[in-house]
Amino acid sequence: MARLLRALALVSVLVALVAIQSPSHATLGGGSDTAGGDTSAHPGKLRAQITFTKNLAHPWASAITWDAARQRADGSWKVLAHDSWRAGSGLPGGSAKNACVKGHGWLPNGTYSLLQYDDYHGNLIHGRAFRLADKRCTNGTLREQLFIHTESGAGNRQCADAPGDQLCRWEFPKVNDYTSHGCIKMSPAAILALTRDYHRFFHAGTRYSTARVRLVVR
Repeated sequence: MARLLRALALVSVLVALVAIQSPSHATLGGGSDTAGGDTSAHPGKLRAQITFTKNLAHPWASAITWDAARQRADGSWKVLAHDSWRAGSGLPGGSAKNACVKGHGWLPNGTYSLLQYDDYHGNLIHGRAFRLADKRCTNGTLREQLFIHTESGAGNRQCADAPGDQLCRWEFPKVNDYTSHGCIKMSPAAILALTRDYHRFFHAGTRYSTARVRLVVR
């Protein structure tokens, strides 16, 4: 009988301990006021990415995609935009797909920060463009002067047609203007659409962190 009474007393103590457990401990593992939420989420946070996906069979029929999303309170992401266009990179020849050949091969894989221009004034590149961060390829060669760009004149104007390949005029399909000296090339209409998507959330002339917006080459 005494042993039974001691057992009943022990059960009473355990019940009392459960009853006075603090709410923060009692709700671990679900059932809290924020069930389904994410305490590490940042509601309203925006992230965007330009992705260049290489076409191994046809480098000048590769693809650029644009994706933008905003984080919800539960940590999930609401898609705000998704678009895709044709793009190309590299020059014809044996080194077109060699990311370590400067001025000839396509871009090294990886993540890049970028700086967007509405009207870039370069020696060869004019008009809408995205200047990319430098990147080392697999053998350590530093790739520099990397852009997403098109072929146009200053002010995003197309120059008059003339014989041969003109840097100030998009002549595809008569000329394969998707080739480039290691940059990424888009048609004028495609880079205009990408720029408009970019301007929905970001400003020209500002290099944002890659946590906010970035280019991924793969």
